[in-house]
Amino acid sequence: MTQLPGRWQARVTQLRRRLPWVDHLARAGGRYQRTQGDLMAAGVTYFVFLGLVPVLLLVASVIGLVLAGNALLQQELYATIRETFPGPTGAEIVGELRGAVGSARVVGVIGLVGFFYAGLRAMDKLRLGMERIWKGRVDDPEFLRDNLQDLLALAAFGLAGLLSLGLTGGVTQATSWALRVLGLDDAPGLFLLTAALGLGLAVVTDVVVFLWLLRVVPSTSYPLRRLLPGALFGAAGFEAMKLIGSLYLSLISGSVTASAFGGAVGILIWINVVCRFAFFTAAWTATLPQVQGDARVVAEGREPVVPAVDGRPAPAPG
Repeated sequence: MTQLPGRWQARVTQLRRRLPWVDHLARAGGRYQRTQGDLMAAGVTYFVFLGLVPVLLLVASVIGLVLAGNALLQQELYATIRETFPGPTGAEIVGELRGAVGSARVVGVIGLVGFFYAGLRAMDKLRLGMERIWKGRVDDPEFLRDNLQDLLALAAFGLAGLLSLGLTGGVTQATSWALRVLGLDDAPGLFLLTAALGLGLAVVTDVVVFLWLLRVVPSTSYPLRRLLPGALFGAAGFEAMKLIGSLYLSLISGSVTASAFGGAVGILIWINVVCRFAFFTAAWTATLPQVQGDARVVAEGREPVVPAVDGRPAPAPG
C-alpha cells in the first residue's frame, strides 16, 4: 500500500512523457490549482446566481407593462386563469396578477438596479480571476477604470448572448421555411441539417466569446491566432455542458418535487461548472507551448529568438 503512490506517480510521469496532450492537461490543471481556480469560480457563481432574481423581476415587469397597455389581453388572460383554476385559487392568482400589473414600473426599476449590481460584481470577479490565471497576480485596482471596463464587458456579454439566441433561432426558422417552400420538410434526415446549422452558429458565437474572455477580459496582448486553439477548446466543452444541462432538465421535468428543488440546485451547479471550465480553459490556453514562448519573450524584454544559420546565431530583427 505504501508503494502505490510512488507507482502511480511513476505511471503518470511515463504517460506524460509519452503523450504530449496529457502533459498539457496536467500542466493546465497545476496552473488552475495554484491560482485557486475553484475559489474564483465560486465568486462568479454567487453573483451570477444572484443576478437571476432581478432578471426574473425584469421579465415580470415587461409582462406587466404589456398587459397594462392591453385591456382586452388582460381580460382574456384573467378568464383563462379562472377557467383553469376555478374557485378561490383562480381569484387569488388573478388578484396577484393585477397587483403585478399595477406595480410593473417599480418592479422593473428594482430588477434593473439588482441586475446591474449583480452583473458588475460578476464581471469584476471574472476579470480578477482571468488576471490571476494569465499573470499570476491581480492588476492594481482603479475604481473608475475597473467599473467602466466591467460595464462594457457586461454589455458585450449580454449582446453576445442575445445575438447567439437570435442567430440560432433565425437560421433554424429560415432553414425550416426554405425546406417547406421546396417541399422537402418531410424528407428523412433533413432535420439533421437544421440542427447542424444551429450548432455551427452556436459554436462560432462561443469561439468569439472565449476569445473575448482570453484576450480582452484579462487585458492580454497575445495575437488572436495564438488564442484560437483555446477558444475552440472552450467552445467544444461549453456546447457539451449545454447538452448535459438540457438532458438533466428533461430528466427532472416529470417530477414536481425534482423540478421545484432540483431545478434551482441543478442551475447553481451548472453555473459553477461553467465558471470552473472557463477558468480551466484560460489555464489550458496559457500553458500552450506557443503562448508560453510569447510570455517568456515579453517577461525577459527581448526580441524573439531567431534560428541559427551555419552554426552562428543570426542577428535579432531590428
